[in-house]
Amino acid sequence: MSQQKKCFLKSILDDNIAIHLQDKVEVCLGRCPETNIRDKRCSRNQVSVTADYNSEVIKVKHLGSNPSIANGIILRNDSHILKQNELLEFLVGEHKFRVDFESPTGKPEKRKNETSTLENDVSNSKRFCKEESIPMLTTPCGKSTWEKIEDGKLYVFTSAGVRSSTKIAAYDLDGTLILTKSGRVFPKDNDDWKLAFGSVKSKLSKFISEGYKIVILTNQAGISRGKTNVNEFKTKIENIVRDLNVPVQVFIATSNSIYRKPAPGMWTFLETKKNDGIKIDMSRSFYVGDAAGRIANWCPGKKKDFSFADRLLALNLNLQFFTPEEHFCNERPGKFTLPMFNPAALDEDGLLADGDIVKKSQEVVILVGCPGSGKTHIALRHLVPAGYVHVNRDSLGSWQKCVLNMESAVAAGRSVVVDNTNPDRESRRRFVERAKVPCRCLVMTTSIENIRHNVRFREITDTKHIPVNDMIVNSYK
Repeated sequence: MSQQKKCFLKSILDDNIAIHLQDKVEVCLGRCPETNIRDKRCSRNQVSVTADYNSEVIKVKHLGSNPSIANGIILRNDSHILKQNELLEFLVGEHKFRVDFESPTGKPEKRKNETSTLENDVSNSKRFCKEESIPMLTTPCGKSTWEKIEDGKLYVFTSAGVRSSTKIAAYDLDGTLILTKSGRVFPKDNDDWKLAFGSVKSKLSKFISEGYKIVILTNQAGISRGKTNVNEFKTKIENIVRDLNVPVQVFIATSNSIYRKPAPGMWTFLETKKNDGIKIDMSRSFYVGDAAGRIANWCPGKKKDFSFADRLLALNLNLQFFTPEEHFCNERPGKFTLPMFNPAALDEDGLLADGDIVKKSQEVVILVGCPGSGKTHIALRHLVPAGYVHVNRDSLGSWQKCVLNMESAVAAGRSVVVDNTNPDRESRRRFVERAKVPCRCLVMTTSIENIRHNVRFREITDTKHIPVNDMIVNSYK
């Protein structure tokens, strides 16, 4: 009977957090005691969830200001259905919860499309703890396969013998597992490679024997730009895996998308689509990469790292991170820096100016700021809910239409927020002279680093936005 069942959202990282969902009762969750989420980027009402015991599904509706992910699908003000063992990420790549319908006996409901291995989940595991060293594993795949995802934004190679596991040993490719034979920074052709360290094969073989699944996560933008032939690169990957002589699953991000590191898309796809439904134990998994933000002379004579991408990916995933030298050569960690802007450290409301953003009397608010500075966030989060009419050139097409819409709303007794860049007096005068009600300017003081982060995030989560390059951003300094 459906009323005898129970449904829970269970935290991936903390077995003590299990949120009981009653049948057909809508519950709002986010930054709250039930989830133990304290991240200010997560709204208090980030999602609403409704369990359906008869169908054994949960309907998730996104409500928050930042996107969530339901079983690998990005949610922005829309809904998705989750089934048994599928994942809800309150923020992209973070705060992950698994759907768990339990029978009256307390065991998870077994669905027709589930494998029996899902009944033997490893719980309460400690990082690399010997008494919990037996991972959940699946039957090895029979043959090597290639998959093309989202018209080639992502390619996945699964070599024969790969087994899904609770434990993942993940690696970057270039500069981590391989170097160029020629000594060049970039390979001259697809045969210009060699293993980076003498211990690569033995190290990977050791992790296979301990029940790890070996995964490679690599950015290869040259494929989408036409500089690298995808079929030739596939052959290169097959040759590398053959030389490694262990089963490997390879994820290749080819464009500026959610899959490109440090965005968590490749890992999310691994976790939700390419691990046979097995929950990854993040405390016993790790990632190794050379784009680690190390400073010049982190080792005598060494140049600074070209990027932070690998270390940031691990931070985004809350995953243990090593550089290749630490992992393969047991060297001490080198000094490193991180980007000046850390989105996780932002106070959601702490950067607002003193005074009331919303006025009770009728007015026109003119927002001023660079693309990506957060104008639309201010408008939609603070002003529109208070009854202000939102006027925006991106949606209306011209400043003339913006002025007409403002005049119409003011004539109807409404307050208006003009959500354009409005960088100079002339652009602002168009609205001030015809508003016929008091006007205020709200000037964005967002840092350049924050703006660049916002622009990048917008590019990979919403393709409708027009790309904003550094030249445009710098013009607002």
